[in-house]
Amino acid sequence: MLEIKKIQDIWPQLTSIVFVPHTENDYDKLSAVRNDLIAIVGRSQNHPLTSLMEVVDALIKKYESEKEMKERDAWHNFSLQMLSKAYGEDEPEYTTDMLKWVNPDYEGK
Repeated sequence: MLEIKKIQDIWPQLTSIVFVPHTENDYDKLSAVRNDLIAIVGRSQNHPLTSLMEVVDALIKKYESEKEMKERDAWHNFSLQMLSKAYGEDEPEYTTDMLKWVNPDYEGK
């Protein structure tokens, strides 16, 4: 409990360095913090800020992963919308005997 109290006292000073990014602007700020930490820490595993650099990196990777997932979902939804516009509900069922020519490379799968 004492450690939490210490953190509570200094946390307001750290929130500009360690925070969960929710926007591109937040992401850019946190990326700048990571770059500064990389410049200071380098490859040292024993540097006192190594753990902070890892935490900031994890926050950035989480944001990137979530953004990628949102973009993938948006593309998927857009594709479904366009597909539904391409084929109406009264679209006939097409059979192979309706084909004018058959692609010789198609194996009927």
